[in-house]
Amino acid sequence: MNEKEIPCQNKIFVNRTLNMNSIKLIGFDMDYTLVTYNVPAFEAKAYEILKEKLISEYNYPVEIRNFEFNHDFIIRGLVIDTETGDFLKVNRYGFVRVASHGTRFYSFDEQKEKFGPNSIDLLDSRYYIVHTLFSQAEGWMYAQLVDYFDAGNHKINYRKLFNEVRKCLNDAHQEEELKGDVVSNPSKYLIQDQRIVDALLKFKRFGKKLALITNSDYEYSRKAMDYCFGPFLKTPWQKLFDLVIVSSNKPDYFTARNRYLRVDSETGTLSNFYGQIEWNGIYQGGNATILEKHLNLKPSEILYLGDHILGDVVTLKETIGWRTGLVVQELAEEVPILEETRQIHQQIAQKMAEKEDLEDIAIEFREKMFLKEHDRSEASRKKYEDVKDRLMKLDEEIRDLIFSSQNGFNKYWGEVMRAGNEISRFATLVERYACIYMSGIANLYYYSPFKYYRSQRRYLAHDPQ
Repeated sequence: MNEKEIPCQNKIFVNRTLNMNSIKLIGFDMDYTLVTYNVPAFEAKAYEILKEKLISEYNYPVEIRNFEFNHDFIIRGLVIDTETGDFLKVNRYGFVRVASHGTRFYSFDEQKEKFGPNSIDLLDSRYYIVHTLFSQAEGWMYAQLVDYFDAGNHKINYRKLFNEVRKCLNDAHQEEELKGDVVSNPSKYLIQDQRIVDALLKFKRFGKKLALITNSDYEYSRKAMDYCFGPFLKTPWQKLFDLVIVSSNKPDYFTARNRYLRVDSETGTLSNFYGQIEWNGIYQGGNATILEKHLNLKPSEILYLGDHILGDVVTLKETIGWRTGLVVQELAEEVPILEETRQIHQQIAQKMAEKEDLEDIAIEFREKMFLKEHDRSEASRKKYEDVKDRLMKLDEEIRDLIFSSQNGFNKYWGEVMRAGNEISRFATLVERYACIYMSGIANLYYYSPFKYYRSQRRYLAHDPQ
């Protein structure tokens, strides 16, 4: 398919040149990558389990059972200050652009007074960064609890509160109730998409090796993949992959030296083995270094795609140098909005250029007034007032256009990849570490396995445009 004919939400975006001719193995994460979730349904279930665990295991007040889930409040890239209960949207330099305490957003003046002109150190352990859609339940619960205890004038240890919420959710993901409900009701939580299967079949047909490398255990992986892939394959999904690795423990898979265990494809039984890992094998654990060595692959010959910017992309890129692809599911909704508002953004740019011209005229007036060289005639004064009035009117027009351009994005925080008019910190990580990124693995269906992905020229401030 001609790239111009590909729907905008199905395009693949390129940060770093990637020649697929040189890629021999394509690895895939499973959750939120090959297996697509109904995010609101899954996170709502996690949220209900989280509430009950907080009440039963940490003696939280039973009133929190009245809390209701809101899947819009937490977005990827959001920063949670666990010392204060604040939620922050920051730009690429760590400057706060939007902030709330719990669910209450700071006014412009409050935000300016609290965060001032300084950036925040995101390496400080007090900050928890939302890297995945799996964080919606815990983030919203924490925001509500901050509100609840603040309203009661309780003395709050915000970090302890966050740690308890976090632990409860982690336990929920490890225990039977949440994943058991997914397995029992897959149509409620999982989305079947034949394009994903067809894309992998196409890569396989044209000689690419495929690997599933997931942190999920084999039993859950088997059932989730059976539901999402089974209806579109004539053979078991395991045969589609040249290598299956479960319970991989990413990001340690890319940095540690854990050994592999063999998995029986029928029973899921684990067994020790001491030879080489082989094509068509199913394994648990292990590490990337052994994979490269035993399968005779160079880092530059492997492309790995996942949804977790830290666990699937940043750590991998910094340590072993595989090529990387990131799934940003939110782009399926955001990119069409950007296409629809293209003319609005052009109008904003035109009015900003007009504003700069008027500002130059106003500055010239002010300079002459300062030096007492200004023509003080009534006509000149009126011209200066006209310039100021036009600037005020332009500001209003630009503000209205900006508001209009944001319709459809997250009503609390705006675009995932932007913080106001600037690039968000999340987008900075994507730009730096992901060779390519897309809204879903289904997007690969529209591209050739031999595609040469080329990045666009990036303009610097001094480049003519």
